[in-house]
Amino acid sequence: MKNKSPFGLNEWLLYLQDRKFPVGSDSIAKLKKQIKTPDETLDRMQKNIASEPMLAFAILNQANTMVEYKRNDIKSPIHAASMIGMSGIGRVFDALEPYMPNGKNHAHRAFSREVQISYEAAAMARRWAIEKKISHVEDVFWITFFRDAIRWLLWFHAHDEMDQLTQRIRRGESTVSAENAILGCRIDELTVALFKQWKVPTIIIESFLTDQVPTAEELQSIARLTHTPDQLPGFAEDKRITILMNSPLILAYCASRVAQEANVVGWGSKNLPFFYRVIAAIIHIRLGDAIQVTHYATTEAAKDARYSAKQSLAAQLLSPVLFTRTTGSTNTVKSTKTSPLAQLQSKLQGVTDNKQRTTLAMKALLALFKGQSEQILILKHTASDNKLSPLLQFGYDVNTLKSIKWNSPSGVIAKLVSKRVAVHFDETKFANMTKDLPDGIEALLNGKQHLFLASSPINEQETYIYWLAGKGQLDREQFDTFKRVIKLAD
Repeated sequence: MKNKSPFGLNEWLLYLQDRKFPVGSDSIAKLKKQIKTPDETLDRMQKNIASEPMLAFAILNQANTMVEYKRNDIKSPIHAASMIGMSGIGRVFDALEPYMPNGKNHAHRAFSREVQISYEAAAMARRWAIEKKISHVEDVFWITFFRDAIRWLLWFHAHDEMDQLTQRIRRGESTVSAENAILGCRIDELTVALFKQWKVPTIIIESFLTDQVPTAEELQSIARLTHTPDQLPGFAEDKRITILMNSPLILAYCASRVAQEANVVGWGSKNLPFFYRVIAAIIHIRLGDAIQVTHYATTEAAKDARYSAKQSLAAQLLSPVLFTRTTGSTNTVKSTKTSPLAQLQSKLQGVTDNKQRTTLAMKALLALFKGQSEQILILKHTASDNKLSPLLQFGYDVNTLKSIKWNSPSGVIAKLVSKRVAVHFDETKFANMTKDLPDGIEALLNGKQHLFLASSPINEQETYIYWLAGKGQLDREQFDTFKRVIKLAD
């Protein structure tokens, strides 16, 4: 977003309701050609439709717009395409925005990643439905898959805001609090409002409504039915909870929560055991079996990774450290195991204290820049009193640090605390930079070295500033590594 970000439900509705759905340029061109081909059949078009999530979503909405009284019968995009035929499919092009997927584009990568998370959630819901022996298993799959379509669009059109939201959740903040702080509304309420405008199948909308899915208190009641790991869960005495437990919507809701939690926070999240208990009660199986079924569903999704844009949940379950990078050979695996970045990512799991996370990041930087830098400084800025002070350091003289007037006017510091930013200072920039730093800081510098600076907002009041001084020159690749470490620690 070039200007001020939308904030609040109404502003996000205005921003997103007229946004077109991103679909690969090649897929749109292929679909247009297929429609114009006289002997083309819908069967041969299915693969193209299924490979593009927003194309499938648009066709589903189009079918429910054209066939108003059969909305509840149309949940699959393939079924939707057969209902509206070639002419109906031709009408969806106005709702599509062709784009060329670019692996270097953060928004494109995030969009594909979120689609894959939804696919993993849908695989979980389908496997649970099979175990529960309910009818219309594929309907459960598509309900689960499409219920996060707004989340896909937010990552595509508002990547920075969604990234900030995710970092807050990883630091231990609740999802509700993080969404209200960054977006000014819940993603769920935004989803319901947009889905109603777009004629999304009613049953998908109902998967967000409290009269169709359990409240937090009701989920607690369901979880309590799974008393011990070795015994089958009990039965609910409350009639409403019994009805909810037999609805396919609770499977879609829980699968979305589990997939998001495992991907954003990790398999070690303290919230996942609660959902395992809920699933055990719903399917009426032992807790260990519920965990096994859930994990098995992730392997099914990994084997059929239709929208693969990240390491699968199955791989992350096997080893969070081993699968932080693509492993193409034995040598690659060995290097990944010992990589300071991989070790940092592993150590950060479950650590929510900001200072502790920053300490781990500083140790990783020392390991990564061994031989190139032996001086690292972490500064803490507090917005309420506009105070800057050293928080952590390595390689500097303590008395020298104390002698610096950290709170004197500084253009560089003001820029760093105003927004998330990273800067690489080389020899040519030192002369102009020094006068914009706090008084006395030149004692830490010499004109021949390079300096990396980056800010990391912790919350509305506090910002950490990372300072890494090289022994000599530092290159672009090292700067990218520096930023990646800070990103992991956020």
